[in-house]
Amino acid sequence: MSARAPWIDKRLRDVGDRPWRKIHLDFNFGKASPGVGSDFDADEFVATLERSRVNAIVVFAKSYYGYCYYPSELGPVLPGMAVPDLLGENVKACRRAGVKPYVYYTINWDELLAEEHPEWLVVKRDRTTYQVAFDERPLWTALCINHPGLIDIVKQHTREVVGAYDIEGMWYDMSSPIRGECYCWRCRKDLQEAGLDPFDLSVQRHHKKRLFTQLQRDLREVIESTRPGTLLDFNGQVVLGLRERVELGLVDNLDIEALPTGGWGYDYFPIHARYARTFGVSFYGQTAKFAKSWGDFGGLKHPTQLRTELAGIVAQGARCAIGDEPLPGGRLEPAIYRTVGKVYAEIERLEPYLEGAVPVTEAAIVVDGLPQMHLDTGRKNWPTELGECVAGTAQLLMEQHVQFDVVDAPADFERYRLVVIPDAVQVGNALAERLNAYLEDGGAVLASHHALRRDGGEELWPAALKDAFRGASPFELPYVLIAGPVLGSDTDYGDFNFVLYDGADRWEVGEDSGVIVHARLNEPEPVLPENTDQYSPPGHLTDYAAVVEAGRLGAASFPLSTSFYRHGYWIYRELFTRLLGRLLPEPLIRTNAPMSAEVTLTHQQAGDDHGERWLVHIVNYSPLRSGQHRYEHFEDPIPLRDTQIALAVDASITRAYLADSGLELDVQRAGDAWQVTVPETVCGSIVVFE
Repeated sequence: MSARAPWIDKRLRDVGDRPWRKIHLDFNFGKASPGVGSDFDADEFVATLERSRVNAIVVFAKSYYGYCYYPSELGPVLPGMAVPDLLGENVKACRRAGVKPYVYYTINWDELLAEEHPEWLVVKRDRTTYQVAFDERPLWTALCINHPGLIDIVKQHTREVVGAYDIEGMWYDMSSPIRGECYCWRCRKDLQEAGLDPFDLSVQRHHKKRLFTQLQRDLREVIESTRPGTLLDFNGQVVLGLRERVELGLVDNLDIEALPTGGWGYDYFPIHARYARTFGVSFYGQTAKFAKSWGDFGGLKHPTQLRTELAGIVAQGARCAIGDEPLPGGRLEPAIYRTVGKVYAEIERLEPYLEGAVPVTEAAIVVDGLPQMHLDTGRKNWPTELGECVAGTAQLLMEQHVQFDVVDAPADFERYRLVVIPDAVQVGNALAERLNAYLEDGGAVLASHHALRRDGGEELWPAALKDAFRGASPFELPYVLIAGPVLGSDTDYGDFNFVLYDGADRWEVGEDSGVIVHARLNEPEPVLPENTDQYSPPGHLTDYAAVVEAGRLGAASFPLSTSFYRHGYWIYRELFTRLLGRLLPEPLIRTNAPMSAEVTLTHQQAGDDHGERWLVHIVNYSPLRSGQHRYEHFEDPIPLRDTQIALAVDASITRAYLADSGLELDVQRAGDAWQVTVPETVCGSIVVFE
């Protein structure tokens, strides 16, 4: 059993004075939009923000149409604005209200520059661009940041804004290279001159990471030479390859744009938050007021849905941002900000329990891959080669209420009690040696399918399974029989052959190897020509192992997490959960909360009066029934009642209560854990142990 203590990243206690209640004010209009700024009233703007408990806001310098909202010497300035310096008026109003202003600037979505400089467009491998047809709505024009002319414009605009306005920071959007690839003339020329193949995906991704890093260096220099201390934010950079930019000191903050109903879904944020928080900088979860996505002027979320989303954001240790998009007149809609005010007033009351409270973790998902890769299936323009397996692994761990981070391979994963390697991760020699050493040192590893093949080859990297690989099963749909001495000992399904929807590898494990075989493959008989069944039926039980335990290693020969993500078949969860229980028998939190509830743990040094606090966040995700491909709605939650929480920490606890109401809870010591019962959770609860 590992003696590793729970991991608490103390760097997150001091990430600077970052506001907890931010508005991201999208404002994209071109010269065809009438009366831009005509309804803006500074006094009303101030009063609305104050009533809504907002303490930070992102306001606009330039829209994706390419026009500036301030009197830029470089231009172009949006013609016909009712307020000649709309940006300046916004900033002054924010300062009057005590609201910290950040300024939005879009880099590689610029409709005007795309028309004037088509040679700057990103070119896809098939020689097309991302521009839409003339009669279609604008969509990310995707200019290539490898063109000096574009970067010079961005730098000059930045110098103007930072030099002229009293702002907290610049907030750059559409800045990272779309899909991490570009085959424009300049990108091809640069790579060919360096002796590299511009059509190699790995070459492309590393090249785009270098371009993005250089862009951040350039803008950092501009800002520091103009107004030192101004913060620098880039949207969309919580991707693989982030580590280098953090270590170079180029990252002040991380914003995770994740509108759950706008194409991101409800699994995108918790995965990327668990990755972002491992770099020791502040980070935000950005949802929105929209029923759907950006530009949804008449869409307004129900307050209960927004409450659930914000509870999920702070449960990860993140700060809150809510997106809005006013009409061209620029007035903040009262109904929207009444809703914002309701939910932000609740966050404000909770801030004493959020400030300086950092996640406590016992496990990590270890990922590796090419730069610019997102860690979930996300939206169609994102490179997500690991998306399904990481999302499936995260869902399995969240359903079991395990406290985990997501880390890249260079990270210090040895600090965790358990590491999980998703099945599509390719484990190279260096990572394989670290994992074997970690196992020898008492760490636990749970891995499956291709993640167990050294460098994707035909040798398994765990020392106990080194010579076990016998190739992939030739059957598209093999079966698995849970017949092991442990996992099969207390189940009603030990004689049932469960289908494996995405195939499996064949492993041959010797009886004297010390490896426990929990399940074996059953392979079909050859299909008869007249057989019209969807699947070939089970045939014969083989000697090939499908689920094994070797010391502190739990392993499956099939893509366990990817298959669970794709098919939701409960047997994948069952096998994962049983292995997890043997590798992590004493988790930090044990609870009777349903699998749909998210349960996370943070820790806070609360000062002389309160000492240290352990805070258990319960987020109640209980959606209304919805059909296939429809949005999830958390508008009428089924309250969780009598939720039992057992917190296994080595601490002296004298008191437990609910952060929002102050309701005292009876706390008892039972074995290794402190136990309480939470009477009711509607959207979210924070249980405070002191």
